[in-house]
Amino acid sequence: MTLRVIPFTTGGFPMAGDTVLYAEAANPHLDTVHMDSPTGAVFYDAPVQLENFRRRLDLIEKAALTPRESADFIHTVAREL
Repeated sequence: MTLRVIPFTTGGFPMAGDTVLYAEAANPHLDTVHMDSPTGAVFYDAPVQLENFRRRLDLIEKAALTPRESADFIHTVAREL
């Protein structure tokens, strides 16, 4: 697992506040997205839906700090507490 931080200074980003799990399989046809909703779990597995989520996740990745920058950021915040 890789933890990447998106600082508040970045502003908004796609899917902020949503609980999303993108399960990527060795065979892309088996990829699935799980989202929580007020009425329960929702699953997406249609190719068009998955492509939409991949694009949004790519934007989030671009907004996030690198893994090293994220670790440094977390250590800095911890020292300030």
